[in-house]
Amino acid sequence: MALMVSMSTAVSGLKSEQTALDVIANNIANVNTTGYKSQTVTFSDILSQTISAATSGTATIGSTNAAQVGLGVSVASTNTDTTVGSTSTTSNWTDVALTGSGYYVVQTGTDEYAYTRDGSMSVDDDGNLTIDGYIVCGWEDYTTDADGNIVYTTSSEPEAINLYSDSYAGNKYTLTPEVTTASAISGNLDSDDDVADTATGLTTIGDTTDLDYDATTEITVYDSQGNDYDVTVSMKKCAVEGNITTWYYELSADDTTISPSSGYLAFDADGNLVTSTTSLSAAVEDTAGYASSNISVGTAVATGTYSVAVTGTSGAYTVTLTYPDGTTSSVSSTTGAATFGSGTSAITIKAPTTISTGTSTFTVTGSTTTAATASSTSNTAGYATSNITPSSDVAAASYVIKTTTAATGSGYDITIYASDGTTSLGSTANSTDGSGTITLSTGGTITLTAPTSFSTGSTTITTTSTTTRTAAVADAGYAYSNVAIGTGSAEGDYTITVAQNSDGSTWDITLAYPDGTTKTVTGSKDGSGTFTTTAGTITLTAPDSIQAGTTTFTVDSTSYTFADSTTITVTTPTSAGTDDITIDLDFTDLTTSNATDSLTDDTDGYAAGTAESYSISSDGTINCTYDNGETISIGQIALATFTNAEGLTKSGDNLYTESLSSGDLNYVVAGEGGTGAMTSYALELSNVDLAEQFSAMLVSQRSYQANSKIISASDEMIQSLINMVG
Repeated sequence: MALMVSMSTAVSGLKSEQTALDVIANNIANVNTTGYKSQTVTFSDILSQTISAATSGTATIGSTNAAQVGLGVSVASTNTDTTVGSTSTTSNWTDVALTGSGYYVVQTGTDEYAYTRDGSMSVDDDGNLTIDGYIVCGWEDYTTDADGNIVYTTSSEPEAINLYSDSYAGNKYTLTPEVTTASAISGNLDSDDDVADTATGLTTIGDTTDLDYDATTEITVYDSQGNDYDVTVSMKKCAVEGNITTWYYELSADDTTISPSSGYLAFDADGNLVTSTTSLSAAVEDTAGYASSNISVGTAVATGTYSVAVTGTSGAYTVTLTYPDGTTSSVSSTTGAATFGSGTSAITIKAPTTISTGTSTFTVTGSTTTAATASSTSNTAGYATSNITPSSDVAAASYVIKTTTAATGSGYDITIYASDGTTSLGSTANSTDGSGTITLSTGGTITLTAPTSFSTGSTTITTTSTTTRTAAVADAGYAYSNVAIGTGSAEGDYTITVAQNSDGSTWDITLAYPDGTTKTVTGSKDGSGTFTTTAGTITLTAPDSIQAGTTTFTVDSTSYTFADSTTITVTTPTSAGTDDITIDLDFTDLTTSNATDSLTDDTDGYAAGTAESYSISSDGTINCTYDNGETISIGQIALATFTNAEGLTKSGDNLYTESLSSGDLNYVVAGEGGTGAMTSYALELSNVDLAEQFSAMLVSQRSYQANSKIISASDEMIQSLINMVG
C-alpha cells in the first residue's frame, strides 16, 4: 500500500504542475493581448496520513512528535496580477489607456454589465462607443454650474454612451445655435498711455469722433438663429485725478446698434478696478481752443468783446460769432475755421491747434492814426510837416492854413480853410509865433507848433488816416488735462494769469486762490508750474499753446460711482428676423500697469455646427469639436472599482464579471477613488513578463519530471516485489 501512496502522490504533483504549465502557456499566449493581466498558480498540500501520534513528555521520558506522511499536492488558487501594464501610443482617439486601477464598464445585455481593461474603443454606425462590440457605459445626464459648464451626474448608474444623441441633450451630432448672453473682457491697459486731450473730467471725455483709442478687441456675438455680429470694444485713457485713473470704453458694430454703447471704468493706484471714489477735480472754463494768433479782424470791425462758440462733432462743427451788440452769425466748418463779414469788416478765424466744443472770448481793440503832410510847393506861411498834428478823428482831406496879422490886438490870426481856400473850418487869434490848436467844424483838431520861419501867408496840407484793429483772446491756454489738484486743496474758484516777460521766451504765472491770496511762478519756459501750500499742491503742466491771458477753473469735491460690469442690448437688423441680443458685459478681470495694452475676451454663444472631431480627457469626459469651432462635452466614461479586483471572474473577450469574492462594486470618475487617469491615443499592454514566465516554466518542467521519476521508481519497486513472489 505504501508504494501505491507514493505513486498517487506523484500523480497529484503531475496534475498540479500541468495546471501551472497551462497557466504559463495562457500567459505567454496573451502576451500581446490589450490590457491582459497575467496569472500565477499557488499550491497546497493534501491531508497527511498520521502513522503515530505525538506524545507528551514525563518526568523521565521526553515528548515525541507525530509521524505523518503527506498524500500529495493540489492547486490552491490561480491569482491575477492586477498591476498596470506598459502604455503604447496609437493614432486613434478612441484608444484609451488607464494609468492606474479601475475597469471600463461595458453593456453585455439589458441591465447586464461586464468590466475590462481593454481600451481599444470604436464608434459604430449608430454612434455607440464600443469595445469589441460591447457598448461602453458612462454618464450622459447632466446639470450646468454657475458658469454654464456641463457637470455630469456621476452619482447615478452608468448607462450606454452614444455620441450622436441621447435622451438628455438630444441631437449631439449637429449643434443648434446658442444666443450670446455673456462676455468677459480681460487683459491689461497701459498706464503710460496719454489722457484724452478732449477730457474735462473723470467721466467727461468730450468729442470722440476722431479719438485715437489706446486698446481694442473684437468680440463675436450671435443671435438666436446663429447670425454673427462683430462688436469692437475700444478703450481710451480718459483722465487722472489724484490716485484715480478712468478709462472710456466704446462699443461699435456694423449693421447694428448697441445700447448703452459707452461708459467709464475707474482704477486705483494699484491698477485695480474700483466702483466708487471721491476726488478733487478742476473744472476749467470751457474754451474752443482758439488763440490770439487764430483771429484777424478788418479795420472797420467794431471794437468790443466777442465770443466764438463751437458746437457739433468732428468734421461737422457750427461756429457761432456773437458781436458786442449781441447779434450773432453762424457758419458751418469742418476744422473750426470760419470767416464773418467781408472786406474791412471781415473777422477771419483760423483753425486752432486743437479744436473742441466750447466758447472762446476775444476783445477787439484798435485806433485811427491821422497824419498831415505840408505842401512843398504851396507854403508861404512856413509850416513844415513836423509842425502839424491832426487828431485821429480829422477827416482825410486837403486843408489850407492861412496866417494874417491880428485883426485886433497883437500877433497873428490863424484860420484853416477847406481845400477851396474860402470855406473857413476854424481859427485861432493872437498867436505870437504861429502855434495854436484849432477845432474844425468838420470834426477833430489840428495842433500847430511854431515853425522855424514863420510869416503871414498860407500852407496847404493833406491829411491821411490809418485805422488798426487787434484781437486778443483772453484765455491763457490751459485745459483740464493741464491742471492737477493735490489732496487737501481748497475748493472754490481759481484764476491763472499768464504774462510774457520782456525776453519774449519766458512767462510769469500767477495763481489766485479762492480766498484771494496769490502765488507766482516766474520764468516758466512753457507755462508749467507748481503751487504748494500747507493745504495742498496744484500742478500746472504746459498747455498746447501758451499765451498771455487768464484761465479760470473751479475745484470741487465730487463723488463718482462706476460699474465693473454692464448689460448691453445689441439691436439686430430687421432682415435677421430675430430678437435683440442682451449681453452681460464683464470688465472685472481688467487691470492697468505699465505693460503693453492687451485685451482678450471670453464670449459665449455660437452658430450652428456639425460634429467634426472627438477627444477624451483624462477624467473620461468625451469632447466633441464642431465645424463652427465650438467644443462641447457630450458624455463621460465611467470606471468601476472593486474591493477585491483579483476576485473578478474572467469571462473571455478580455471581460471580467463580478464574483462572490470580488467585493463591493463602485462607479467612479477616472482619477478619483484611487483609480488612474485616462490617456487617449494610447493602449495598455499586457503585463506578462516573458522572462518570468520562462523561468516558471522551467521550474514546473523540472517538477513534472521529478514527479514522473517517483512514479518510475515506485513502479520498479512494485516490480521487484512481484518478482520476489514469483
